[in-house]
Amino acid sequence: MTSQAMKYTIPSTKYTPEHTRYGMPQNGVTLPATRYTIHEWTGSNANQYLTSSTERTSSQNLRQESERLRCETADRTRRTQNDINSKLQDRIENITYWKTEVDRQLQKTDQEIANLMASKKQLEQAHVATQLPFEVATTCLKHREGRLSIDLVHDDVEVQLLKEVEMIENVQALLQQRIQESDRQLNELRHCKSNLEADLKDKCSSYGLDSRCAGLHNGSLGMTLHNNSVKIDPKSATPAAYEAFSHDNITNAEKQRVSSCRQRELNEHTMHQTSNDLHKQAETVNESFRIRIQEMITAKTNLEENLNQTVLEISSMNENIAALREAIRLKDSPMRVSHMRLNTRSMRPNIELVRDPVQYGLVEEVGQITDSVEALSAKLNESMGKLRNLESNKKALEEDIAIKTNSLNIDQSQCLRLRKTLVWRSYRPATMFTATSVTSRHQPLIL
Repeated sequence: MTSQAMKYTIPSTKYTPEHTRYGMPQNGVTLPATRYTIHEWTGSNANQYLTSSTERTSSQNLRQESERLRCETADRTRRTQNDINSKLQDRIENITYWKTEVDRQLQKTDQEIANLMASKKQLEQAHVATQLPFEVATTCLKHREGRLSIDLVHDDVEVQLLKEVEMIENVQALLQQRIQESDRQLNELRHCKSNLEADLKDKCSSYGLDSRCAGLHNGSLGMTLHNNSVKIDPKSATPAAYEAFSHDNITNAEKQRVSSCRQRELNEHTMHQTSNDLHKQAETVNESFRIRIQEMITAKTNLEENLNQTVLEISSMNENIAALREAIRLKDSPMRVSHMRLNTRSMRPNIELVRDPVQYGLVEEVGQITDSVEALSAKLNESMGKLRNLESNKKALEEDIAIKTNSLNIDQSQCLRLRKTLVWRSYRPATMFTATSVTSRHQPLIL
């Protein structure tokens, strides 16, 4: 502390002309009237010495405190800055870690999107490829509507064709369902990809900014003060929230990739199972066709054999009828002879008109010839009736053979030939079966 010297105030004295030089006025001039004692003078000097010493001591103390404060603040600032630099490096490493993780998840998600899109494309190809077997099956059903009469039967071929059409429709619906499920899963993956891309973009920006901050030092040029930035934004995220945000994005992406893998496995299983089912049903239909065709060939062969035999029998019957007619014709002369004899002998006179054995014989002969002609005529009528039956049967056989020929043409030349254009093969992830079109068998359609 500094002490203040005691001041004494001596009222000024106005000298008048009446006073003398020593305290008396001269010529009316006013002289300074302040006067101190030696004690006061000595005290004033001592007071100045004390004040000066006190001020110097205080100044020295202040300088020492300032030096200490400068050293302390410089050290604290250096330590704080080093701590901030260390924290910036830690933060940069943390950002690098999460940036690497997010980028890795983004690449995996991109790859999974590509894989699922490829799987979906296979489903679409499989769906398109089922159209040809569907058209073949429905065309076979339409062709078989051209069967005639008794051959228009609800046989096993028709049952299996209807079953195949129903199965293809179910397969198409199932494949369409898998395509829609894949679309929904792709949307989920794209949403995850969008979140990861936005997160990665922010992390790259943050990495650049923090790296720029880490590169700043006390000798950097162009640095200015930004008082508005010296604050903690209440809307800013906490480190826990920051890590939770990226962790949630990564976890959701992993979850959706797992779902996508399951969807692809389901797609593969669906294509594999439907391919096998359609293949088996196609073989069943073809086998039914082969059996039915063989049955019709056998029936047609039997009908042709019966027709040949019937034709031979008709020829024999015609010969028989001709022989009967000739036999009846041949009975006319003996009948005439008998009648002439009887008529001639009826002219015998008187007693000569006797019932002798000749007369009985002639009458009996006429009766025999008449009976023979009647028997031959009855047999002729019966033969002619049988001939008409044989002709009718021949016509029926010819019509039935024509019907069988038409049915064989439909099943063998149209349906089975059309079905042979489908070349099935074992399921592969990229190929379900190959089908060649009816017009060009050298251009395979890959399913």
